[in-house]
Amino acid sequence: MTNSKNQTKHLSTDNYTIVRKNYFDTIVVPALSSLQKKTEPIIKNYIIAGKKVHLVFYSPILSEKMSHALEHHSGFSGDQGDLTVHLWDSITTETKMMSPWSKPEYSDRQTNAQNTIGDAHFLGVYLFGEETLNLYNKENKVAYFWTRDANVLPDWISAAPLRTLLHWFLSDYNIHLVHGGVVASGGNAILLGAKGGSGKSTTALSSLLSGMDYLADDYVAIEIGEKNIAYSLYNSVKITPNTLNVFPELSEKIWNKETVGGELDLGKAIVFMSKFFPKQMVEKSELVAICIPTIKNETKIVPASKLATMLALAPTILFQLPLASSSKMSDLKEIIATTPCYFLELGPEIRKVPEVLQDFLKHAK
Repeated sequence: MTNSKNQTKHLSTDNYTIVRKNYFDTIVVPALSSLQKKTEPIIKNYIIAGKKVHLVFYSPILSEKMSHALEHHSGFSGDQGDLTVHLWDSITTETKMMSPWSKPEYSDRQTNAQNTIGDAHFLGVYLFGEETLNLYNKENKVAYFWTRDANVLPDWISAAPLRTLLHWFLSDYNIHLVHGGVVASGGNAILLGAKGGSGKSTTALSSLLSGMDYLADDYVAIEIGEKNIAYSLYNSVKITPNTLNVFPELSEKIWNKETVGGELDLGKAIVFMSKFFPKQMVEKSELVAICIPTIKNETKIVPASKLATMLALAPTILFQLPLASSSKMSDLKEIIATTPCYFLELGPEIRKVPEVLQDFLKHAK
């Protein structure tokens, strides 16, 4: 949606600074040009949500940390993709970058209703907390990712790399990021959408271990069309000590320090499931239902209202996907309106959940 000046309006939160094109032209372009003259990049190609994504890494450490979650995607030959992303950091590449807030004309933290991005074809944010710069030129489909030090990249970026840039890029093709897990059987998928602690991840993992197909634990891309299609983005799963208590067979299959990158008693560990369940990691499936997990006394699937489903899914559009266009809520509403919605009531026996889901999917269409 655009206003009369052909500028895209955006919803803003307080966890990022809007970066303007002036900063990109003045600071980013010269820094990247200098880096390209002295560095041989690492090239990785993936097909994500049916689009060719060409990643150009100028830091081996950044390449290592941001590739594992995408390894289940097939590649393509050549250097021309639908999206090209340049990725680097300052510390490991010895490249200086002035901060976006160093001059008033470089950034904007206004969050009022009149706020717009200065260039209709350019999106940019600096995300606090993860400390990353994300820039996207909508006209030539080229994006840029920068962080100060690849050595201290937060684990959640390794689990869901380029989330913001993929969100912007795929939206151009009516494909939209949604926070939720996705499992499937026979080509039919269920989106598991809910806040943390509701049983979403446990349900997805239980389904995977039972032999069902698996698309996502946290983020999925959904294409709106005659049939809504769910696309896998990442193969990562967060594993906690409690997860291994519930599913002890995981210890034998995946547990070692090299796999999880640390001791589990320090918190959530990231495991890349395509290494262990490659045949069950599928690229896409038709979305036939949205289920909102809730903790109850008995496992069953019951109808849910569109409003209840919207309330469960909408917050992440506002708070986890920066610069979501003002039409994004309409896109989410359309996904919900065209997909049957249910509550997945979860009883105490988690092992019974996959059986309930598979029986449901047999009769879903």
